[in-house]
Amino acid sequence: MGEERSENKHGVVGRRVNRRDFAKTSVAAGAAVALPGTLRGEVAAEGKATEAAALPNYGRSHRPALPPDPGGYGGPDIEQEAGRRREPARHGYPGGWRERTTIPGEYYNDERHYLADERFIAENLWLYVDHQSRIPNPGDYFVFEFGRSESVIIVRSSDGEVRGFHNVCRHRGSRLCRHDADPTPGDPRLSVKQLGQSGSSPVFRCPYHAWTYDTDGNLIYAYGMQDDFDPADNGLVPCHLGTVEGSIFVNLSRAQEPPELDAAVAQMRALTERYGVADLTIAAREQYPIKANWKLALENFQECYHCGPSHQALSTTHHYDYEATPQQLAAQTAKVHAWVPEKARRDRQGGMDGMAGSDGSQYKPETSGHLNPGFVTGSLDGKPVAPLLPNIDAWNHETQNATTAHSTGYWQCYDDHVAIARFTPRDVNRTDCEIIWLVHPDAVEGRDYDPDNVKALWHVTIQEDIWITDNNHAGIRSDAYRSGRYSGAETGPAGFVKWYMSEVVTPGDH
Repeated sequence: MGEERSENKHGVVGRRVNRRDFAKTSVAAGAAVALPGTLRGEVAAEGKATEAAALPNYGRSHRPALPPDPGGYGGPDIEQEAGRRREPARHGYPGGWRERTTIPGEYYNDERHYLADERFIAENLWLYVDHQSRIPNPGDYFVFEFGRSESVIIVRSSDGEVRGFHNVCRHRGSRLCRHDADPTPGDPRLSVKQLGQSGSSPVFRCPYHAWTYDTDGNLIYAYGMQDDFDPADNGLVPCHLGTVEGSIFVNLSRAQEPPELDAAVAQMRALTERYGVADLTIAAREQYPIKANWKLALENFQECYHCGPSHQALSTTHHYDYEATPQQLAAQTAKVHAWVPEKARRDRQGGMDGMAGSDGSQYKPETSGHLNPGFVTGSLDGKPVAPLLPNIDAWNHETQNATTAHSTGYWQCYDDHVAIARFTPRDVNRTDCEIIWLVHPDAVEGRDYDPDNVKALWHVTIQEDIWITDNNHAGIRSDAYRSGRYSGAETGPAGFVKWYMSEVVTPGDH
């Protein structure tokens, strides 16, 4: 009998092989399952299973509204309190919470709330993962982790498409790829072989019983199975995946249809189109673990009320000053605009401030801004760190930023490089942060750029952010913590926690 081709609900085309041919293939493959040189390492530790009964009842029958777009570090977002009528507080929020105040400590510290948050995010949000240039060739892959136990293999398949599969063998559930950088066993006498957290391989082989999958997720080797075993029904479990302007996103919903991707990436898509982010290449990458709840990490990145006291380097580079009055800020802005070359001012006036994205969305004022006098890019000394990006023909002395709708992904664009930050919840008091820096695809390390110079500004800034966020979480664990009022410059986190209390904790009640 010949082979058939089938397409599953996720659009993955695979071979449907009958059991007789599969048995022959498995026997032939038996001697070759350890061929890829990267299949060496220890067995990865399994995450602990969590009982569903431990979760609070955050029942939901509809897709939630997306969190508000805060504008982030892009520029001032100062609320003019004087003369503004305050909205009446709504009643019925749990814990006595009131709008425009920080939320009760239990929503940062209680593991039950975290587990409910994790499930909500998996079902309803798209998570930024990485840039497609990380896996340029068929067989290139890396592992993305979310929450306490979710692990996804992101791979460039044989047809050149980017695909995502849960890092779980269909036999007895072992991890196929490890999560540490070095999978090599410490003792050379050990025979277990396993892929590491990234690399290149034509197959994914389970270290337990050697079940083997190709880069399309098809099961291509399993020995000793019964006559009624159908390999076509035992491929890797795919996850929802989308690629937008070079950025890879995943949704871990168990539903057949994921939430809408376009709405979550509208602002980011328009910005990255302008800077040609899809065609850039990765110049540097750094991991920054945060010892704080995911909500505190995002709240911190959605306001710059803290920038003056906490980020001297960033405030020296970017044009904003939250200690200035509106009149002083206007005078400072006039000085910056006077320094910016005429062509850049003209391009800005008719460009970013009024530029519509492909979906018709408009940039908000806080997503664009000029750098301070003497600075042409986001560097510690204001000097260029890489060649101009392909879509930029002259120094515009500006910076633009965008986020996904839920701010777990953050894009900061300069004329010569782009920094992308990813925030991923991992536990009640642990959040992964990773930043990648992109440069011109033809730029050569050592000749055109120094990775340390490209990283410097945001490498310093994120370490300061980690310091203050870790410290914030430590204080919130105290019994002395009480909900505090947000300032007029913290409309970003104020809107975020209102969304959290309305859509995540008490959906449909307000």
